[in-house]
Amino acid sequence: MKLLVGVVCALAASVAGAEGIERQLESHEHGKASMNVVLAGQVLEIEIKTPAANILGFEHQPETGQQKQALAAAVAQLNAPEGFIRLADEADCQLSGADVDSALLAQAYEEEGEHHHDDHDEEGHHDEESHHDDHDEEGHHDAEHEGHTDFELSYQFKCQKPEALSGFSLELFQQYPLMKQLEVQAISPAGQSYQKLDVDNHWVNF
Repeated sequence: MKLLVGVVCALAASVAGAEGIERQLESHEHGKASMNVVLAGQVLEIEIKTPAANILGFEHQPETGQQKQALAAAVAQLNAPEGFIRLADEADCQLSGADVDSALLAQAYEEEGEHHHDDHDEEGHHDEESHHDDHDEEGHHDAEHEGHTDFELSYQFKCQKPEALSGFSLELFQQYPLMKQLEVQAISPAGQSYQKLDVDNHWVNF
């Protein structure tokens, strides 16, 4: 999906300027997100980048049971884009790929592995490591609070009748009300376009 970003940047440069497009892709502003869309042949590729705060309400490693549940629920929802990317039935599109990436997930998997390993250590050694880990995790959480964390979402659909696609409805705003605005770069056989979506205007035009 990194190829998608390159295609969008290259083709959209004539409209908005490469510097402006790059700034859009790299920006991190709560309430806002960006999306790239490419329809080429039968393949529809969609890439979304959003601050984790828009999805979870926080950007640090989950610390409470409620936060861990929120992260798990969000990942499950984001891995099922049919729930918020509404494509015309006539186009006969099927999801062929989905990827949800975030530093929060990498750290969660790492900690899960560490806890599994600790369960097999001797109790005395575990207590010593636990005391040490408390300080490490405290420092790590402090660092997470100070930084920014994003979700990077990549989806690919194969459409049997892509000519039936004039666009699609994006319903992320209904699921994640902290997301207020989404900037879209779209490229299709009909041309290229730039849009700003919100809860009242969530149709992506090709």
